[in-house]
Amino acid sequence: MPLAEENINSKINIMHMTSTVLFIIVFATLMMVVAIVNWLNYRRQLSESFGLKATLEQAEKEKKLLKEEITRIQRVGGIGESSVMSLIGEITRIDNNLYHMQEVPGRKQIVKALDRMKATLQAEDYAIVPLLGETYREGMHAIVVFVEGENVAPGSSIITSVQKPQVNRGGRMIQAATITVGQNIQ
Repeated sequence: MPLAEENINSKINIMHMTSTVLFIIVFATLMMVVAIVNWLNYRRQLSESFGLKATLEQAEKEKKLLKEEITRIQRVGGIGESSVMSLIGEITRIDNNLYHMQEVPGRKQIVKALDRMKATLQAEDYAIVPLLGETYREGMHAIVVFVEGENVAPGSSIITSVQKPQVNRGGRMIQAATITVGQNIQ
């Protein structure tokens, strides 16, 4: 019996060793999987860090360019006055057209857009003096062309067109108006 018992013990030892080796193999495999997953997460985070770093570098470059542009604009005194006067001329043309075309589809949106443009100019300390449709008074600072106006009430003078508006900046007139005044002399 001792041989049979020895055979059984040897089989038990082999099974114990086999299960231990199997446990070690499974544990090592799990550890390798964990290590690979951690390595992949590290690479992903590293990649994201480099992506964020590139984004931050790009943002810094854009910030530097904006600062340079602001400095340049401040150095030359803001938007060029000729550009502002050109914009004011376009606003005046649109105002004249709208004045003579009362029932135009989309008129309200155009008027609101003009108001926003004028508000932007006011923020830059420019003011367009509203003259269109106003009664003409002697002594106005303007170059005036008088025309006979059939749509004007008898004995009155109404500004019917503005070729160049009166523009004030900082409370001082920087451009005198050029206007057409419709009169009905009866």
